[in-house]
Amino acid sequence: LVINVILGFLSIIAVIIVLMGGFKWMTAGGNEEKVDKAKKIISSAVVGMIIVLLSWALITFVVGTAKNVSGAI
Repeated sequence: LVINVILGFLSIIAVIIVLMGGFKWMTAGGNEEKVDKAKKIISSAVVGMIIVLLSWALITFVVGTAKNVSGAI
């Protein structure tokens, strides 16, 4: 499905954003403002990843149910 490819791409983007947030945190040098910004980036990426995973689960459930109801293989 095209949707699986799109959701996979979004998952890769979320992982890259988490890595960027981790890099910002590691290079913050003890500056609390930079650390807080990095924490916000990481938490936003995690929320985005959760949304992607939940949407994948919902789409998989709906498509599977639709196939069972319609009798398609």
